[in-house]
Amino acid sequence: TTSNNFSYIFYSSQSRRMPQSNDIVNLWTYFDEWTRCCSTSYQKDSLYRFGNFDSCGPQYQDLRIAIKAKLLKDEEEAKIIIAETHYKMNLGSDPKNSTTAGAIWELKEKPGWDVE
Repeated sequence: TTSNNFSYIFYSSQSRRMPQSNDIVNLWTYFDEWTRCCSTSYQKDSLYRFGNFDSCGPQYQDLRIAIKAKLLKDEEEAKIIIAETHYKMNLGSDPKNSTTAGAIWELKEKPGWDVE
């Protein structure tokens, strides 16, 4: 009976999909950012640099927003909600959002590996 219950749960969950794909809303990105913020090494660095622990409030709020966007049926609405997260506006993979660009290193127009 236990294996029958497991089979039912496993196969029924496989057939259900989230409304938004990971290309639109990737929950792992927001979960990783929140857990990174909560980690002891990050909190140690925050204590050393700023004199206090980071509350990780923006990262937790982003995770909540991402879950909400993931469950939306409208793809465009999900994109709009995700675009307003702390991660997309301040971090992410866009070098222009870097807090150290211009202060520690110069932001290049063209990356060095694109040398002709």
